[in-house]
Amino acid sequence: MSLRRVFALFSVAALMALTSVACRPDFPNCETDAHCADSEAGQAESRLYCVNGLCQQCRTSEDCGDASMECRAGVCEEIPGYCVGTGDCPGNQVCRENRCGPECMSNDECGEGTICEGGSCVAEPECSEDGDCGEGQRCRRGVCEEAPEQACQIDTVYFTYDSSTLDDDARNVLQNNAACIQERGVSVQIAGHADERGTTEYNIALSERRARSVRSYLTSLGVSGSSVTTVAYGDSRLVRVCQEGGPESCHRANRRAEFDVR
Repeated sequence: MSLRRVFALFSVAALMALTSVACRPDFPNCETDAHCADSEAGQAESRLYCVNGLCQQCRTSEDCGDASMECRAGVCEEIPGYCVGTGDCPGNQVCRENRCGPECMSNDECGEGTICEGGSCVAEPECSEDGDCGEGQRCRRGVCEEAPEQACQIDTVYFTYDSSTLDDDARNVLQNNAACIQERGVSVQIAGHADERGTTEYNIALSERRARSVRSYLTSLGVSGSSVTTVAYGDSRLVRVCQEGGPESCHRANRRAEFDVR
């Protein structure tokens, strides 16, 4: 081969090398990992991987070289909640598969007498409903406690047609009412009522007699007369509208004496 031919080939190779160097992208732009690794800036910043045309610290989490780091958008960052042991976790959290998490995931992870609730082991409740507790107790927030005594009831008294006389049923109700009034130490107003049959004036008078009949019986049972007042409404405050020809079962609901506790 002539010297001229050798010189020509050498010149072409040199030109190609120079052209290659001259065309290399400027950092942080790149085409290959070599462009980043050969760059002084790339080495100084540990941006040795070409990702989407830019030099980055990593392509995958394995490039970070530390199990506690992960690759995010080309940057190695610490994994939130990473742990090696439970001592690395805050509060009552535990380390599972190198991640801090709840103290428990099920009751099996808690000790005797405790259950898993909201990710924490807590004392097992004594009860979940009133039926789990003994007689006279109720369940409140998982604990059995004494149930408060139920307040006694003061009930309505009913009358027969066109009458203010107390029958046996009415007397039984009033006996319970009297005991309740005395137990609670309250005052009551007795409101007499009548059904729709009869004139307005007659029904007012009848409802007044009914209220007074109830008051008289209560005082005979020991209720203080000063704690009992009466008022008469006639047929102006009907429980049910029956019309005069309505059934007896309808009218009976209106023939009553009600109690307003004061």
